[in-house]
Amino acid sequence: MNKEELEYRPIDGKTYTLFGNSVSTQKYYETIRMLTDTILEGIKDISTVIRILDNYSSRKNFLPGLLDSRNDKTHISTIVKLITPRLKEFTEETEDHLKSLPILKFWDRRLATTRDQYHLYMIEIELTNRLYESEFKKANKKVALLPYCLRDFSANCKAVKTGFDYQCKHCSKICYQNHVSAILKKHNIEPYIWMSGSMKQLARYALKNGKSFAVLGIACIPELHWGMRNCRRNNIPVAGLPLNANRCIRWFGEFHPNSVDLGELEKLVSV
Repeated sequence: MNKEELEYRPIDGKTYTLFGNSVSTQKYYETIRMLTDTILEGIKDISTVIRILDNYSSRKNFLPGLLDSRNDKTHISTIVKLITPRLKEFTEETEDHLKSLPILKFWDRRLATTRDQYHLYMIEIELTNRLYESEFKKANKKVALLPYCLRDFSANCKAVKTGFDYQCKHCSKICYQNHVSAILKKHNIEPYIWMSGSMKQLARYALKNGKSFAVLGIACIPELHWGMRNCRRNNIPVAGLPLNANRCIRWFGEFHPNSVDLGELEKLVSV
């Protein structure tokens, strides 16, 4: 089973695509790493930067004004001015989505994520990965939560519930669940398709033998940001990799084939 058997091509999401204007996601990850390095040159402590993003990313009506504020030298203003022109190609569909979003859907913070929030979330995901890199890799037990939308929808999925949640049974060579699960198992990470489990259940399941544990998440950017922030607040080492686009039923009303950068996954979990 080779990665080349998978179809890896540019895809569009409801609000974002990590392909941007390219044929691969390489530019996105190179840009994220470069921007994060630049931010940390000015603010040396990763936790401090995360706190700044945590404090301001929920203030969606405040963020747009920072781009036009020439005299604002605060850290958040500097960060927004740095990242916006470099990340906007990956979030071009966000504003059209928000214009078409029914009023009753605006209560859903993930569905109503603004373009500025996406950019801050992208940086926060990278910072969180760096913050917990050592703890994640040293954890006795590591569990991965995978989204249903990575499956091969042309196949009769044979995943079954085992322990915490459903697990891939490798029934399709062109299924991202298959390839992602294989990579994770190679690095002693238990992969689960998150369908019926809960975070509390996960904690009980992972800690039942008194061992340290860590969580890896793969999800669309708003969901991944939410999950990683919850783990941070509960002192759970966490790593995260965003889906290449948001294409599931929550966004489109139906599922569309999705993908994730397998090379970046290898980098994230390699010891």
